[in-house]
Amino acid sequence: MPEQEEGTDSAGSDPTGTDPTSSGPTGTDPSGRHPTVGLEHAALLAVGIADLALERLRHAADRGQQLLRRSDLRDLLADGMNDLRARGELASRRVTPDTENYLEVMARRAAKRAGAAEASGPTHA
Repeated sequence: MPEQEEGTDSAGSDPTGTDPTSSGPTGTDPSGRHPTVGLEHAALLAVGIADLALERLRHAADRGQQLLRRSDLRDLLADGMNDLRARGELASRRVTPDTENYLEVMARRAAKRAGAAEASGPTHA
């Protein structure tokens, strides 16, 4: 272009990008990066998190299907319920300080049974 001054681009700005009023090369922010780089980074993180969540969900669904195929599912559920009930009893005893110690209660019951057995006399088989 003949009418263009020497040392300037077609917009009339400094071609070196050193002009402090310039935002640098076209499409970049003052740090020199393209403005969509941060957006792309955030989008890739979001997609990665979603992929991880879906993978975990698929894994849980597969384990659920395997569990439903078990022939001893009823026994497994009964055992699980008993375990949960026992854990609940232990947890409630641990949180409520006004209840008696379980081992002390059992020792008193055993002593009472032993005393009752001695009072009734020896049993002959």
